[in-house]
Amino acid sequence: FLGDEGAWAFRNWIRHAVASNMPYDRFVYSILTASGSTLENPPAAYYKVLRNPGDVMENTTQLFLAVRFNCNKCHDHPFERWTQDQYYHLAAYFAQVGRKADPLFAGRTVGGTNVEAPLPLVEVVYDQAAGDVKHERTGKTAEPAFPYAHAGQVPQEGSRREQLARWITAPENPYFAKSYVNRLWGYLFGVGIIEPLDDIRAGNPPTNPALLDRLTQEFISSGFDVQHMFRLICKSRTYQHSLETNEWNADDELNYSHALARRLPAETLYNAVHRATGARPKLPGVPEGFLATQLPDSDVALPDSFLNLFGKPPRESACECERSSGVMLGQALNLVNGPTIAEAIADPQNRLARLVAEISDDARLVEEVFLAILCRLPTQEEIQASLGVLAEAQADQARTVEELNRFLAEELPQRQARWEQAAAASTWQVLDVTSMTSSGGATITKQQDGSLLLSGNNPAIDTLTLTATADVAGVTGFRLEAL
Repeated sequence: FLGDEGAWAFRNWIRHAVASNMPYDRFVYSILTASGSTLENPPAAYYKVLRNPGDVMENTTQLFLAVRFNCNKCHDHPFERWTQDQYYHLAAYFAQVGRKADPLFAGRTVGGTNVEAPLPLVEVVYDQAAGDVKHERTGKTAEPAFPYAHAGQVPQEGSRREQLARWITAPENPYFAKSYVNRLWGYLFGVGIIEPLDDIRAGNPPTNPALLDRLTQEFISSGFDVQHMFRLICKSRTYQHSLETNEWNADDELNYSHALARRLPAETLYNAVHRATGARPKLPGVPEGFLATQLPDSDVALPDSFLNLFGKPPRESACECERSSGVMLGQALNLVNGPTIAEAIADPQNRLARLVAEISDDARLVEEVFLAILCRLPTQEEIQASLGVLAEAQADQARTVEELNRFLAEELPQRQARWEQAAAASTWQVLDVTSMTSSGGATITKQQDGSLLLSGNNPAIDTLTLTATADVAGVTGFRLEAL
């Protein structure tokens, strides 16, 4: 949708907003009202990806309000308060978003399929005077209207997007601040006060309403200060609980009486493997040492599909469900013998190789490895178990070296002799080439001994096509010799 330039620009804009602690209401307002070139003003790319008013509306409500406005597109929601009329009235706020190719990038396109034409690489987003949404049931034009009222003032001047952005980001909006503090809590604890994180509705109540209300008010009173909320949550006794349980809370998964174990996200796990081993990440398409969390998009294919296997999302929707945090057999097998782990351990420049070269005491070596990977010292039981593993590995290596030396001294010469004897009994026949072509325009001349000489044009990439006749009876091999 955005191309490399657009993806990098949007990512860097978001990163700067987070690093500078842009207030969350201003962050959202900037995206929803963004206009201009999608490269010069990256948040405008929000409207380059989402182009239909209904799609933009569904994405916006789920992303910034955690309200899913998609089940009421064809009929009133069967279990919630949302109606079909509200769907089209709300979508009307995005009906006047215009898009046109940026003349500075004329002729450059992105995307495109057999049924869809490619789009301009860079577009200019703007508000136009015309544009409406037709109600699918009534066939009439749906006028813009909010699905619920709140105490905040929403001036009528400005574009439809500006009116909607003020309504969404108002402190009085009952879903805006609440949805984001619930996300932050869920990201830090592994489970939200409302779960799934982006599904606030009457039929999915919070596990601790008072806690959610307290966090919401704190977020609003801080001026939508995200870093303040991180500090507030991380300094709480609740966040600092350990994984250890007792007889009273061992089965508790709702009240935060102890920390819940969860595996690292795909990108963080990839980085952690390389940080712990001291190996340099080697991701395709980016410089060596580039972290997986720095990737601008999801279009990175590792040989073992490590990132995809561990749940890195394709980033095609706003739904939290895109990212998988589950544990399955394929992941366990990958950690045992997958290329990502194997290459990090085998890197001759990694921390493990340096520690082995510098430390002769195996017990101290075990301590350093524990500190590098688990950030703690091992217990005496763990030291003894690790020393046993090292001793077993050394014995296994000795056996392997002994077997290799025996093979080189005894078995390999015997195999060589048998191969030479079999090769001497073989009869090779020169192919009788009857026609020859070069896709790159090279000249092919057949020599007296049956070999072929190429001359003339020497293209960088060439395909040679040869047609030959041979007596195929008894043929067991084909040999091509090239100089």
